[in-house]
Amino acid sequence: MKWMFLILTLLSLASCNSYNQILKSDDYEAKFNEANRLYDDKKYERCVALYEQVYQRSPRTPQGEVAFYRLGKACFEVEDWYLASYYLSAFPSKFPYSPKVEETTYLAALCAVKNSPEASLDQHETEVALNELQNFVSRFPNSELLDTCNVIMDKLRYKLETKEMMNVRLYSKTENYRAAVVSSEAFLENYPRSKYREEAWAILMRNSYHLALNSVDSKIEDRIAKTNERFNVFLVEFPNSDYLREFEGYVEKLKKINIPATNK
Repeated sequence: MKWMFLILTLLSLASCNSYNQILKSDDYEAKFNEANRLYDDKKYERCVALYEQVYQRSPRTPQGEVAFYRLGKACFEVEDWYLASYYLSAFPSKFPYSPKVEETTYLAALCAVKNSPEASLDQHETEVALNELQNFVSRFPNSELLDTCNVIMDKLRYKLETKEMMNVRLYSKTENYRAAVVSSEAFLENYPRSKYREEAWAILMRNSYHLALNSVDSKIEDRIAKTNERFNVFLVEFPNSDYLREFEGYVEKLKKINIPATNK
């Protein structure tokens, strides 16, 4: 057992020495061949440095094209999404006539998707990913990857929708009535078929009611009228909602408010 361990250790050291010698040498053919061997063996992190040297040496050659393509793919395989995106997104402009353009454009978009955070966090990266995929679909409308892109884009849109709904909830929870009203109305306009639609309407109604109750004299009449108008729309859209009794109570209470004479 000890002999086996020793043999494996010696082989590993010999491999490392061979790799380092090739890495430091001026033999770029050897660098390219070794990089390809490592890539095929899925030793992606080790092939990157060699491919970088090959590309820097001969960027406009067939070897340079392969090296740059595999740099992006290797970084993608080790889930270094930012570095993979750098190589993959640059590939089409460096090698516009390559048959790999469609693939690299798609993989670059996937890198952006991988960088998209969970819904509770800032969604800038999600918007970038959505834009990247939309650009891919526009550029390659007949791609076999079109259906996959549409599925991914739907998931990204749902994440943006969820983030916006979380903001609406937060305004309501913190009793920022005006912001809750504005944000819930914007949500309903932006996502007319959302699964959160009834909840967004509920938040709109509650905060519209409380905004009316807490209004200055000059705004109370208009805010009561808007709350009543919103209730009528809600009633048409959700005639069997569990919220109806609650909102009917709001309307009844608002009827009992004495509007200042100056507003009549």
